[in-house]
Amino acid sequence: MRYIKQLTAVTVLAACCAVPATAHATAIVATFDVDAQGWTANPGEGSLAYVASGGNPGGHVQITDIGVGFNNGFASGAFVGPAFLGDLSAFDGGTMSLDMATFAGGGGTFASFGRVLLTGSGNTVTFDVATAAPAGGWQTFSASFDAASWGVSQTDWLAVLSNVASIGIATDAFDGGDTIGIDNFQLRIDANAVPAPATLALLALGLIAVGYRRRRR
Repeated sequence: MRYIKQLTAVTVLAACCAVPATAHATAIVATFDVDAQGWTANPGEGSLAYVASGGNPGGHVQITDIGVGFNNGFASGAFVGPAFLGDLSAFDGGTMSLDMATFAGGGGTFASFGRVLLTGSGNTVTFDVATAAPAGGWQTFSASFDAASWGVSQTDWLAVLSNVASIGIATDAFDGGDTIGIDNFQLRIDANAVPAPATLALLALGLIAVGYRRRRR
């Protein structure tokens, strides 16, 4: 009976220590219900405007292309606000998603449309979250937020996530002028994610300690 009590106590302690590994913020979301939340246009490539209605739902931002070339690796597009910068390593293994809609323009979609450029620690990784400009209203696009999906090693991926300096989203969709809306950009991680390896190791050490103490008795 005494052994069972010891085992229970250690298990509970390890479980309590596991909480920080799974209790990260579950999501960062830009809903644009009040303002543009610090989002900006790619300099020299277009303009970004906050629109208080017509989003999915509520407010949203619109990026209008002025068709003058490339800057920062893409043409017209948007850079996310400060809420999405800094250490994003807690979202490794999560999901990135956003809603987009076409408000002006048409024709064949440029291959660069929907490309997301994630820059951190002096390196940039990219992912094509959309292959065609949305038609007929708002459309949701998503991508796994992990090293394999973005085509880099886990070491390089975590280096980028540890100090994110910018996230750019290419919105130049068509030849000529176009206007693309963005709403509900978010990073999210499953709140019920498996505990981190360090937490599992702590639990294992606790159980080993109990077993060792029992053998000595």
